[in-house]
Amino acid sequence: MHGKMTPVADKLLSIEMARGIAAAIVVFYHAARHFDKDVGFPLGRQAFQFGHAGVDFFFVISGFIILFIHIGDFGRPGRLVHYALRRCTRIYPIYWVILAVTVAIALVSSHHLPPSPFDVVWAALLLPTSGEPIVGVSWTLQHEVIFYVLFATLILHRRMGAAVLVAWFAVIVVGLAGGWTIPPSAFFSAYNLEFLFGMGAALWLRRGTVPFARTLFALGLSSFAAAAAAEVFGLLDGYAPWARLAYGVPSALIVLGLVEMERQGAIAVPSRLLWLGRASYSIYLFHLTWIGLSYKLWTAGGLAGWAPPWAGFGLVAAAGIGGGVLVSVMIEYPLMRQVRRGLRRVDGASRSHQGTRG
Repeated sequence: MHGKMTPVADKLLSIEMARGIAAAIVVFYHAARHFDKDVGFPLGRQAFQFGHAGVDFFFVISGFIILFIHIGDFGRPGRLVHYALRRCTRIYPIYWVILAVTVAIALVSSHHLPPSPFDVVWAALLLPTSGEPIVGVSWTLQHEVIFYVLFATLILHRRMGAAVLVAWFAVIVVGLAGGWTIPPSAFFSAYNLEFLFGMGAALWLRRGTVPFARTLFALGLSSFAAAAAAEVFGLLDGYAPWARLAYGVPSALIVLGLVEMERQGAIAVPSRLLWLGRASYSIYLFHLTWIGLSYKLWTAGGLAGWAPPWAGFGLVAAAGIGGGVLVSVMIEYPLMRQVRRGLRRVDGASRSHQGTRG
């Protein structure tokens, strides 16, 4: 890359914290909707109506992290395998666990049609689908995979990759401005613009100091809160394409301010929030399962008849978060480490074999 790159810490704790908070917001959103649907919880559902915007925050963070980490790989095709393996081993192993759990539940439940083998393979690859995915929350991962593939063109060839991404984002903006739905919808969704916002934040932070970091953070947080309040009070359709700007741009400002303040040593991240951030992916993937299980226990114990809905909401939300942390510690990271060790052994054996032949 041309230009001076600003030294940065290997691990950005503020971003880890932000991911955890975003995951918790999504859990509150689904827990409130679950309780409202079953026992009536309209105030809670309204209060957390904005919670789906945690996904917007995730997309911005994803765009930020990928460019932040791999900006030095641009125009270096030899780094493509490393990039692909890191991305695949990060998202697929634990996702396949929740996919297997979901398929198993469908097979034994009378309320769900079991998916066909083709559908399972398609879902396992996280390829875009026009219908409801087998794992409900995996629609976001389809966007992630599209972004990862297109970002890889920057590693193959810097200028070609830049042209591909510019063309992609330009088509999305044109469609958004014209009110068009361009198929496939996952490929040209306004959600994908949030990757661009995150990439812009990463590029700025990599190239120099960000001035007025506290002001940018405050502006981003207040703007995000204003959009959330507007949605809660029915002034903003949070699911509309333009809402991606209302949530995505403030998210990028929050990231800019947080990271710059961390670089300057102006903030300290609580260790508990780091645990939450580290487990954010498992929380996101498994929270609906834990919410459903804890709600069944709540009703089986007879608590639904006399305990207030707020208490039940708190229980299932805590189960969604705590269960995700448990899955992260017990399954996600051990599985990911095991897969990566296995790939390194295969790579080492392959190199050794090639050496004996040479």
